[in-house]
Amino acid sequence: MDDFEPFHSAVNRIPVLRRSGERLADAGRLPKSLFKDHEAPGHDRLHADRWSGSIDLEMIVRTPLVFGEQKDGNVDLPLDGDGHPIVPPTMVKGMISRAYETLTCSRFRVFGDHSRQLTYRADAANALRLIPTRVIEINEDGGLLIELLRGDTVVNGAEYNDNGDRPYPVMLAASLQDGNKGHARFAPGFNMDRLRAMTQHERQVRCNLKLCLHPSGGHYAYWQVTHLYDNLGKPISVFDINDSVRTAGSLEDVTGYVYRTAADSDRASQVFQRKHDERVFFDISEQPERISVAPHVVDSYRRVVESYSEQREEKALQKGMRPNRFTNVDPSDLLHVGSLMYALLSEDETRVVELVPTMIGRRPYSRSPRELAAAQGVLPLTKAVEASAADRLFGYVVPDAEDGATGGGVAYRGRLSFGVVDASEASVSHEEKRLSPLLSPKTSSARRFLTDASGATPSKGKNPLPRSDYFAPGQLLGAAAYSVHRGLVQGKGLDESKFPEQATRAPVLNGREQDNAAVRLTARSWMKTGSVLRCTMLFSNLSRDELAALIWVLTPRNLVPSNEKKDPGAVGYLRMGLGKPFGLGVLEVSIAKNGLRAVRGGDLAESYVNLDRCLGLATPIVGVENFPLPNEALLLKTPWVKAMQRTAFGYSDGRPVRYMSLKENKANNQTDHKTGNPKEGYGQSPTDLSEEPTPINIKNDDQRPGGGNQNYGRRRGRR
Repeated sequence: MDDFEPFHSAVNRIPVLRRSGERLADAGRLPKSLFKDHEAPGHDRLHADRWSGSIDLEMIVRTPLVFGEQKDGNVDLPLDGDGHPIVPPTMVKGMISRAYETLTCSRFRVFGDHSRQLTYRADAANALRLIPTRVIEINEDGGLLIELLRGDTVVNGAEYNDNGDRPYPVMLAASLQDGNKGHARFAPGFNMDRLRAMTQHERQVRCNLKLCLHPSGGHYAYWQVTHLYDNLGKPISVFDINDSVRTAGSLEDVTGYVYRTAADSDRASQVFQRKHDERVFFDISEQPERISVAPHVVDSYRRVVESYSEQREEKALQKGMRPNRFTNVDPSDLLHVGSLMYALLSEDETRVVELVPTMIGRRPYSRSPRELAAAQGVLPLTKAVEASAADRLFGYVVPDAEDGATGGGVAYRGRLSFGVVDASEASVSHEEKRLSPLLSPKTSSARRFLTDASGATPSKGKNPLPRSDYFAPGQLLGAAAYSVHRGLVQGKGLDESKFPEQATRAPVLNGREQDNAAVRLTARSWMKTGSVLRCTMLFSNLSRDELAALIWVLTPRNLVPSNEKKDPGAVGYLRMGLGKPFGLGVLEVSIAKNGLRAVRGGDLAESYVNLDRCLGLATPIVGVENFPLPNEALLLKTPWVKAMQRTAFGYSDGRPVRYMSLKENKANNQTDHKTGNPKEGYGQSPTDLSEEPTPINIKNDDQRPGGGNQNYGRRRGRR
């Protein structure tokens, strides 16, 4: 499982194409009872045409099962007095409900707030269009009036032409070197204390500038502050440009505003090691252009600022590094008359599209996950008539019930109940296993979570999307999927105790294991492969279609992709417990022999009248073949069912199933510094589960990810 070797993603997504399912149901091609929302039947009576009964479940553990209370970095199986595991019936219910939700394109039954836009780290190309700005007014509605500070580009043009050679784009903001690290040195008699005293954040300054041609790594020009004016209006020499740097012009007595991304007490290099400059925003035109900013754009700016604190909580700073000034601050404190920031204008430059605090930093996606979920129709129901198939079968609680709501408008008890899980045939190991870090889903990474309306990976023609184009209108949220590791099921990649080796492997960075105990659980007991669990599930008032769908997901052979069924013994699996990305918790779940007992409500009512039978007593055994899934041939062709089968079966090509490594992720995020689009061969997403499985294969070369910060000045100013 080395870096840059072909692999299948451990985390993927199954399309949730509710609109497609509804359209097919409206056309009579799929059953409305499974693919249309409507109110669930009441519990007050047994309907004549509905089925009630029980199903005996047999669950065989095919890879070690880990679950239990997590405490002090340990997780232990709950055990009874005889040493047998105690498996909560709710775990079985959750496992089956997830499969049923997937088959029926049901709503997400649990969905957090997720109303705020997520953010992503922009690359250099996104900085090319940013314009330094200063707040002039704050409106009562929360909007702003700002002035655009375009440097000298309005007066002198956007580029410096070097004697007929290719032009040098000129940065809009001037560079203010923050110490002796960079392309200049302090002038004799000047020092850091004087620099800080004269260049506080947002302070208005007068300065002299020299136009420098970047000496290496990037083809652009930038204005460098060389002199600052004191309180008497006298220019003080601050920096001497290194002899190695070519200069091509100068500006004298320019008025500007100091913009520091580092906190007042920190240096620029403490925020980012390669950063050695802060900025001076300026404009030498007679009157800088002014433009209004809509309130929702200001709200997005606040969201970006908030994200810096959130990212800091998720990711510790490198040793010796400091957070930027936008971390752990109230976004409102950054918005006042005189505030400085960057603006992104529309293509016609008539409106402000975004406000952001840094050139190379975090940016908001255009839509929040909740906005996409609402448009997709996957948010939890708000009233009884919105109940999807899984809601009606497994029950629900309305998250924000309407005032005065009663009954199904508040909650609904499911029509399935799960009995005690018999674990007497389970084997427990007490050999401690220190698990690989169980990473929380990073939704902002986008590629593992989104599909287009057809269920495929969102793309730009045949090319991957740039990061900025994710979480956009028309995109859909997928359901998280953890594909079965077939090699583990087949007994490969296990240690001496039959535990998956990759589930205990520490992550590797730069050839060294990163053994951070704080993010690793120790399983002090776990259920061995081959353990058998049994449970009886009761059901009532199920339509024939509902019972057929339930039987379908409990038939392991149905969970095998069509092109894998050449092996008559091939089966698919469901998942339970911890460590799914590492291959743990694979269970073969089936209906036990003669384990389906069912009776129609009408027949049961007649038995009550005749006093010869009641529900739960002498319920007749019926064959599962009596409940075929309606329109199964069409369902098997849908993207969500094909993806479900691939997830349940896994991959038969022998390639490992794993996370993308940090080095691979860094390479995969390489972009063209001019366009911001992924470089050819990069920007890869997990393979669409509904298609023929193709492993991810990330090229390993010496290209610099993202084009490097050295290119962020290539913004063409207005002529």
